[in-house]
Amino acid sequence: MARFVKRNWMWLVMLATVAVTGPLLARNGAESAKQKSLDTLTEVMDIVEKESPEAPTSKQLTHATIQGMLHTLDPHSNYMDESEFRMLREEQKGSFFGIGAIIQQHEQGIAIISPMKGGPAERLGVRSGDIIKEIDGASTEGMSSNAALQKLRGDKGTIVEIAVQRTGMPGLIRFSIPRAEVPSNSVYYSFMLNPTTGFINIKDFGETTSDEFERAVAALKKQGMKQLVLDLRYNGGGVLDAAIGICRQLLGPDQLIVSQKGRDGREESQTRTTKGAAFDPYPLVILINRGTASASEIVTGAVQDHDRGLVVGQTSWGKGLVQSVLTINRSRGLALTTARYYTPSGRCIQRDYTHGLDDYYNPDDDKDAKPQGPAYKTDLGRVVYGGGGINPDITVVPPKATEYVFNLRYRYSAFFRFAVQEKERFGIQPGQHADDVVLDRFKTWALEQKLPYTDKDWEANREAMKEQLSVEMQNVAYGVEAGFKLGCETDPVVQKALELMPQAEELLQKKLQAPAPRTLAAMNVETFR
Repeated sequence: MARFVKRNWMWLVMLATVAVTGPLLARNGAESAKQKSLDTLTEVMDIVEKESPEAPTSKQLTHATIQGMLHTLDPHSNYMDESEFRMLREEQKGSFFGIGAIIQQHEQGIAIISPMKGGPAERLGVRSGDIIKEIDGASTEGMSSNAALQKLRGDKGTIVEIAVQRTGMPGLIRFSIPRAEVPSNSVYYSFMLNPTTGFINIKDFGETTSDEFERAVAALKKQGMKQLVLDLRYNGGGVLDAAIGICRQLLGPDQLIVSQKGRDGREESQTRTTKGAAFDPYPLVILINRGTASASEIVTGAVQDHDRGLVVGQTSWGKGLVQSVLTINRSRGLALTTARYYTPSGRCIQRDYTHGLDDYYNPDDDKDAKPQGPAYKTDLGRVVYGGGGINPDITVVPPKATEYVFNLRYRYSAFFRFAVQEKERFGIQPGQHADDVVLDRFKTWALEQKLPYTDKDWEANREAMKEQLSVEMQNVAYGVEAGFKLGCETDPVVQKALELMPQAEELLQKKLQAPAPRTLAAMNVETFR
């Protein structure tokens, strides 16, 4: 008996030893494997630096290595160097220090599309159509608009020297511009489409977006707004709290906005509107397309699931992955995917990326995708689908520009360049459309510039060229909002939204008359009675 007890006691000691040393061995093994991988990585980097025909810098190698590692996880985990991280912070905060001008890379160089009203550039006489040829003495030839933007921004009060080429002027005009705070508004456009319909375009979500939206709605109401078109096309997202702030202004009290679940699917957090929130009942139509992603999909999904408004356009991007932005050494950043978003009805809107990133980053937006995921129901019982973006209630696929018009606009900057000349020679009236007389002048100018021309191409694209000229003429004369507003008159998605306003009103009335939706907890109690 004693021998049996002693033997079992020894086994207990051995088992306890294994129980204690097992994790230690496993941890040591994992650390050893990690160190071996790091040694291999260091060896490969050394070989590349020594043997590559054009030796990359250590910074380049490190950046590429980190990005490569992150992209094996998912398409949205991302490493940001100092300049990228600084620009992200500026965009999120809603302001930066610069010259106050909208710029764009054109064939002739970095063009001033529109100086911001009251900004440093406008006060010193910089005009729409000016081509920036030098920044602080360095040529801008071959420079991207993003690279130019980084050079134009800097510390408050510091001077940036630019030299611009202006139509009709023989030499370069030089400006010494003190950098000042420039608001980077998320609410890009806000105006009345007609006497009762307001229009708000949100280009991204930053720290000031919710307040900007609230002010824009209040201002439009003073102008007679009774219904709203909210344009989220090409809105790639941003700060989650901003999207939540918009939803709290659109939805009723105690309504679920979004859920987040961790990678293992077990940790879940929910965000709701406040229980005492006031509901502002005006008909609403949201515009989306393939460029609508992330935070803008959260807003759209919440509005659709709660039957707050109609969604018009094309299926959104399908980005349902949550990135937590982590600071590295105070100057760099790591955006790491930590969870998934779910809409109030339970939809996961993340599009599949397992078939290659080329297909993921370049989806076919010529036609709208049919829903592929599981079906869910809105508060009023309408069927919606998960599994890859937000599907619109009404699909509208705008026509794509022909190759001829595309090249005139993007390759040759023809419409913009002509509009600058048209303003100088003939003047441009507010809301003026390009007519046949203007188009004839454009034709003469295009031939003088030796731009591609055939009678067939010209006749096939007359109306499209008039539309482009009309927008660019307003852009250079009155700013980009004036051009965008004029473009809404022929935008098929905007016009469809106006046509659907009676249906949006009908949906709103059904929502107001419906009994309050039961909470998930209440439904579970009833299920198990």
